[in-house]
Amino acid sequence: MSTAVKWFGSEVTKKMRAREYEALNKAGALLERDIKLSMKKGSYRKYNLIKPKRTHWSSVPGESPAVDIGRLRASITYRVSDGKGTSPTGKGAQPDDGVKTPKEGFFGHPTCVVGTNVKYGRYLELGTPRIKPRPFLRPALERNRDKILKLFNFKGK
Repeated sequence: MSTAVKWFGSEVTKKMRAREYEALNKAGALLERDIKLSMKKGSYRKYNLIKPKRTHWSSVPGESPAVDIGRLRASITYRVSDGKGTSPTGKGAQPDDGVKTPKEGFFGHPTCVVGTNVKYGRYLELGTPRIKPRPFLRPALERNRDKILKLFNFKGK
């Protein structure tokens, strides 16, 4: 007597990939929201009505950047990649946003990139020889590490 075994490997793999992409999109959206909320709301500008003048007070080193006109905050977005250089979903960044789909790498695993296309974002995040860092990406990842791991059914710390 023989028993037939039916293999559903490709169907299971498709369902697992779909859940993985869903979790990556949720993680990207979570980080995008947290980063935008971490940037100080409102303006740090003072206007002189007699002589139009604008004054900007920067944020304290080590804190998220202060919002002046909101360009950096508005540019924060995310993009999910299948690990082969293409984006499997239409969610997150759009091609003209400047947050590129990750190229092949990470051993071909699906990936989510959160970032900005604003050039000075790098200088604020990492600092320069003249300006101390005002990180906004890495602290958001640290704050949300457990929530992100939970999306993938991993246990946090």
